[in-house]
Amino acid sequence: MRMQTFSDIEGSAPQAVRAGDLVFIGGLMATDAGGNIVATGITGQARAIFDRLAALLAQAGAGMADVVKHNIYFSCEADAVGAFLDELDAVRAGGFAAPGPTTTEIRCGLDREGALLMVDAWVVIGGKRELLDPPGHWRWRKQLPFVHGWKVGDMLFVGGQRSLDAEGNVLGLGDIEVQTEEAFRNLDTMLRSGGGDRHSLMRQNTYFRFFGEGREVTDYWEKMTNVRRRYMSVPSAAGAGLRIQGMGNADELIQVEGIGMLGDDKQRLQPANHWDWSIPNTQFTQGWKIGGLAFIGGQISADNKAQAVGDDMETQTRNVFEFIRRTLAEGGLDESDVAKLYIYYHAEGGWTGIEATRAVIARVQREFYPEPGPAVTAIRVAGFAFENLLIEIEAMAVTRD
Repeated sequence: MRMQTFSDIEGSAPQAVRAGDLVFIGGLMATDAGGNIVATGITGQARAIFDRLAALLAQAGAGMADVVKHNIYFSCEADAVGAFLDELDAVRAGGFAAPGPTTTEIRCGLDREGALLMVDAWVVIGGKRELLDPPGHWRWRKQLPFVHGWKVGDMLFVGGQRSLDAEGNVLGLGDIEVQTEEAFRNLDTMLRSGGGDRHSLMRQNTYFRFFGEGREVTDYWEKMTNVRRRYMSVPSAAGAGLRIQGMGNADELIQVEGIGMLGDDKQRLQPANHWDWSIPNTQFTQGWKIGGLAFIGGQISADNKAQAVGDDMETQTRNVFEFIRRTLAEGGLDESDVAKLYIYYHAEGGWTGIEATRAVIARVQREFYPEPGPAVTAIRVAGFAFENLLIEIEAMAVTRD
């Protein structure tokens, strides 16, 4: 597929990439043409972001009704989450007619001083659409135009699945195993409602809340993953496991989301002598190539026992991009085929240090990706599945004509 790129900030990387009928929207913040934050409050930033989204979609030949999936990345104190989302929803609910896109809300760190909010999206222009809304599924506590999932052609888009009941109450309070079971059962239900199953899942991301340190990090991931594996295909979807600050409800410990594709004509991208996970023989997957797309799961700078390699951001970032290159090559692809990168990194402290860290990542990225490069969503996370990791990156690629 031929890729077209679009941007509303002069000299910046693309904010939108169109490949066929798919449009990938990179992370949008409330910035002007010079990259400066243009509003200080939630409402102002939300309006600026959704105005930017509408304008970029128009450039790409799409509209807000074509958005099938959008993610909200927001930054606030834990006790302010409810009020933050109420103010945000008052804006974004006006931007989408029901039934609107799927939604996932993640509380995390952003990489621009003053930014409260970032939004990215998957967009499909045209195509036969089917709303995925299984009976008896969990519900939000308030009326919103968002949905659990869409089937568009052979693609399944599933929004953040949660451990909630039909009234929006959290199930399994304080218990990561119960909440993981509920979230993945809901994901399974969504895939079946679209005519697929767990083997159809190409990309699956797990966002979880945990603030332990050292070996506790891997122990927690393994405890959660022993539940996850009961719902994973063999071999599994590609994806990422990310420790974040929180979600839309203070009692939630986990959310999962996914993108699936129907059909059996697919290629598993699993390079030899690659990094591996801490649980042996998991049958986790580095990437899939199917139907003109390639999904490269979150790559980390690790060895074959999930031990971090490199103790600085530059070393780890370069190792990660090398791993992405190797995974792409398994499918006959390279960096010029990548339409979207998701960059998750860990950086704390003052803004000077955060900006310096982000600059290191951007500099190494330029070594691998020719201009104009892919669209990018970059967020600061609380950590990863294993200790001492600093960065994890996913890639979405399209096959050549």
